[in-house]
Amino acid sequence: MPQLVSFLRQHRVGLLIAAVTLVIYAVLSVLRHSVELIWDEGRYHDYAKNLLQGFYVTDDNPDFVNGPGYPVVLMPFMSGPPAWLWARVLNAFFMAGAAWFVWLTVRHYAGGVWAAAGALMTALHPTLIWMGFSMMTEPLALLCLTAFVWFCCAALRAERHVWGWIVGAAFCLGWLTLTRVFFGHVMMATGCLCVLLFPFLKTWRPALRRMLLILAGAFLLCLPYLAYTWQKTGDVLCWSTNSGELLYWMASHHEGENGHWFSTQDAQELPEVAAKHADFYAKTLKLPVLEREAAFKAVAGQSFKADPKSVTYNWLCNLSRLAFGFPRSHLVEELRPVVLIAFNGTLILLTVLAAAVAAWRWQTLPVEIWLLMAFAAFYLGGSSLAPALPRYFVLMVPVLFLGTAASLRRNVRVSLSQP
Repeated sequence: MPQLVSFLRQHRVGLLIAAVTLVIYAVLSVLRHSVELIWDEGRYHDYAKNLLQGFYVTDDNPDFVNGPGYPVVLMPFMSGPPAWLWARVLNAFFMAGAAWFVWLTVRHYAGGVWAAAGALMTALHPTLIWMGFSMMTEPLALLCLTAFVWFCCAALRAERHVWGWIVGAAFCLGWLTLTRVFFGHVMMATGCLCVLLFPFLKTWRPALRRMLLILAGAFLLCLPYLAYTWQKTGDVLCWSTNSGELLYWMASHHEGENGHWFSTQDAQELPEVAAKHADFYAKTLKLPVLEREAAFKAVAGQSFKADPKSVTYNWLCNLSRLAFGFPRSHLVEELRPVVLIAFNGTLILLTVLAAAVAAWRWQTLPVEIWLLMAFAAFYLGGSSLAPALPRYFVLMVPVLFLGTAASLRRNVRVSLSQP
């Protein structure tokens, strides 16, 4: 009992933030509940229904747009709109858990004030407030990511009970990858970095070994999915069958376009877009999935060869879209990017400052922070190569904040304390 009282006293601010987060998203889920499926909800709903029938995709249409991590969670809620409400309310628990893990992690490295700021920035981020009520992957992915960061940090610095932390980190990263399959590429890139660093940084070797074990465990959890995609598509390490279409839009540089992604419906119905893309889409969508992917990739490659400068311009626009949600091709801009500039812009500026300080005094940051920042860099860098949205960036907010808080708290205090 004394230990519980002490725990509650030490973490009362974090627990309060988690509780408030739970209430906010639960209320949003109820107020914004719809009997119609919106955004990508229909796809996750269909995948969940497929799983209840014993399969994920059919042989004649092996379309793996996303992994089964979230559809598995949705399986108990497939009986209709009343059950969808509870699936949406479940996001409140995911968001509360994410805020709690941010509090725990940042508090260890930078203290309570930074931890409270990080938990609040995560919980109240405008992208999550806007879409966190819906049956979308962001709340679950954020919970998996923040839990992975907490377990990973504990595993890399632990002196005992190491295997428990490693298993926890591997499971969270594995489920994150099954939820947002792009993390499969991030996971493999991080593993390659650890292998490359191993011969050169002797003091980091124990941590690098543990990180490699975490990555191997996460990959092991993904193997059944990868075996299934291999069986259905014939491609080894097939995380998704959606990359071709993304590359198509990223490389497209018709007049008025800047790499912004358009849905299948917009590509065929929005006048400014349909004039240039409707015929190709009508022909390509009739092809089997793998041939369709090949057709999209072929056109993307031709577009890049025809005008690499325009594709580079699209990439620069994509960096802005990733963080702020603009510019968008052929669409009137909204006021929402102004709020994102305030949130994400401030975090990006602080991260750049913290990175400069950390590069100057790199040994003041523990190895786990450096590896997680590399993990974030791989994710953001890879995300910038395809049409991006702020909902992709928001997943890295806790990681960027952790690195920023740890660097500024340690290095700025050290610098100011020295003559």
